[in-house]
Amino acid sequence: MRRLACLSASLIALAAPLASAQPVSLREAVRLALAHDPSIDRAEAGVARSKAGVDAARAGRGPQAGLMAQVGVLETDFTADKISQVPRQAGLQAEWTVFQSGALGAAVDAAEAQRQAAAHQLLGTRERTVLDTFEAYALAWLAERTADVARARQETFAIRLQETQARFDQGQVTRTDIALTEARLASSEAELEAAHAALAGAKARLSRLTGLEDAGTAEAASMAVQFGTMGETLVRVLDNNPDLAAARSAELSAGHRIKEAAGRFGPKVSLKARATTGEDVFFFFEDPISDVGAFVTVEVPLVTSGLRNASKREALAARNAALADVRLAELELQEAVTGLWGDIEARRLSLAAAQRAETAAELAAEGAQKEHEAGIRTLVDALDAENAYRDAQIARYRAAVLLQVAEARLLSLSSDLERQLQD
Repeated sequence: MRRLACLSASLIALAAPLASAQPVSLREAVRLALAHDPSIDRAEAGVARSKAGVDAARAGRGPQAGLMAQVGVLETDFTADKISQVPRQAGLQAEWTVFQSGALGAAVDAAEAQRQAAAHQLLGTRERTVLDTFEAYALAWLAERTADVARARQETFAIRLQETQARFDQGQVTRTDIALTEARLASSEAELEAAHAALAGAKARLSRLTGLEDAGTAEAASMAVQFGTMGETLVRVLDNNPDLAAARSAELSAGHRIKEAAGRFGPKVSLKARATTGEDVFFFFEDPISDVGAFVTVEVPLVTSGLRNASKREALAARNAALADVRLAELELQEAVTGLWGDIEARRLSLAAAQRAETAAELAAEGAQKEHEAGIRTLVDALDAENAYRDAQIARYRAAVLLQVAEARLLSLSSDLERQLQD
């Protein structure tokens, strides 16, 4: 007998996902999450709003035209008489601001930079959704395997209890052996219930992200990742991180807002035209009057009651805040890359150790069972060896999952995770 009968049964259970769940592949889970997450819809709405802002800023540089009409009451009091009139007028008027000290161009540039920031924010939102889904999928797979191992452990002790009871009936073991096996069985049942509770929570998170009811996993969450050196990885993150790119675009937009604020209170040149017709008072008689005209208007603000300086200070403060956001994002990314790099290296070593421990524990469990059957070891020794093997299995699963999650987090910092999962 090369393997324990109970271990063979547990390996069969580990090979299949839970029947009650809807198994879904990792790629499909990510696709569903990207279509289901409302934060992506919100980010897309932000992009649409920023595009509308660019169009509005560009429209400010073009001509504006419209219809006008007015009607009123006019009372004219002369020395010898008093006249009441109801003047009426309607017409078409247009205005085109051709120069405003750079404010119009700065408004367009600021809106365009804000549109770029919104696009980067959308990319960052997608990456966070992909990362959350990857983590939820990986942890759900781990929870499923943990529940399978816990169930196999419980089944093992149930078999052991039956075996021990049979040996007791034959006078080969004592009641102490039965009590010990019953205690181990009760402990394994408690661990199984705890594993089921953890699995329910993991599946609930995966279901929330994907929109699937009772979602389950169909495969292990794995990627073939090749990183360069830590320095190369840091450069790539600083060049491609969407949150940092959005902060830089926001800082660029804030710089253009300073120019816009200054230009709004500078000299302004505009072209105006109008064509009107109506009835007005002409030498004490109502008479139809029409006019057509074109004008060049030059405006130079002299007194703004402090509004000019306040607007410039406000725009300057906004740019300083944006600069601080850029610097803060850079520092946080440097810290994240350094921490994740060390974490990944440590988890690779941990996985290798866990694999060796699992192999050794499996051999020890098989050997302990054979020696127990030969009468060399006690039942306690065999049960302890089987427990150690189960623990080694779970430790290896956990080490593999945590390594994949750490690698996914590092990939997400440079916007490579979604691309990696699509390849």
